[in-house]
Amino acid sequence: VLWGTAFSNINTASGVIENAAAVGISDALIAEARFFRAFDYFMLVQTFGGVPLDLGAGELKFNTNAVRTSVRNTVPDVYTKAIFPDLLQAVNDLPASPRVTGGATKTLARLYLAKAYLTYAWWLQNPNNIPTYPAADRVDPDGKTYQYCFQQAYDVATAAISDPGPFGLQPTFYDVNLAPNDRNS
Repeated sequence: VLWGTAFSNINTASGVIENAAAVGISDALIAEARFFRAFDYFMLVQTFGGVPLDLGAGELKFNTNAVRTSVRNTVPDVYTKAIFPDLLQAVNDLPASPRVTGGATKTLARLYLAKAYLTYAWWLQNPNNIPTYPAADRVDPDGKTYQYCFQQAYDVATAAISDPGPFGLQPTFYDVNLAPNDRNS
């Protein structure tokens, strides 16, 4: 289900990102599209390893043609060309408070960026010698080490915790499950 659904979502997000200026879409909506494209690629790469970045019209481009072939990119390609750039841009452009109830926020993007750094660091480190598909050297194209990625994960998560926007913890666990308290921070 993920494989079939995610690529449709990715293509839609790419269409929003590419055509937003021509139709007057706000920067906040473009940032949400970037977040969701990165989110879908992140789910795919965690599940399947390397996945296609070219859906038929070029890497990370909106595709309008039916294509029945693809080439799977490597794990480092997916992280460095799709996930990290989109999440970093989303962190910069998303608002601290959601545009709509349940909408993407700066805090959400930071937390997924931290998670992406963690999983990529683990992939680079490969402590259990797990094979990857397609086969790729466990080396970042920009020369970043797994220690760097672990540190980035820590730094980004710390920033999200320090500045959570309108979100926060409830005083007690009871308050989380209290029925009249369904709408809380």
